Amino acid sequence: MASTSWHGPRRTVWFLIGAATATWWMHHKDAHRQTHERYFGHCFRPPVHPIQPRLPDSPPPQPVNTEPPRWRPQDVPNTINNMPPAPLPWGYPESHRDRQWEEEKLKLQAIGRQAEEVMTKISEATLDSVMTTMEALKLKLAEHRAQREEAQRQLEEQLEEQKKNPHRFV
Repeated sequence: MASTSWHGPRRTVWFLIGAATATWWMHHKDAHRQTHERYFGHCFRPPVHPIQPRLPDSPPPQPVNTEPPRWRPQDVPNTINNMPPAPLPWGYPESHRDRQWEEEKLKLQAIGRQAEEVMTKISEATLDSVMTTMEALKLKLAEHRAQREEAQRQLEEQLEEQKKNPHRFV
């Protein structure tokens, strides 16, 4: 009697326990995110304030708030990625920039011509290869046709020979 191993519902039960635990954890984390901003959040370093010399007539310094600032994604200005390009350095002539632009255009045109020539050569080589393959296949088909016709001719000769000289059973 062969014993087969059947795992039964154990895998399903463990899968359901894992799914329930993951769901509970996600809801728990989302619920605590609103109450605790730094719940598994970013680390912050308290700002360093510059030391200012105190004048003899000035009042004593006010205590500095050591609590780190609360960072929120909406505090990041949107202009960081939309900043205008930096101006050219002083004394940098626009004619130099235009000359560089023209040189880059000429380089790109040369690369384009070279790529076009390479693609043309590749296309020609591919077409030559296809034509050579087609000619080889055509020759092979002609050989097979000749072999088939020869086999057919031999078969017909054998049939004619058997009709002329039938086999006799004594």
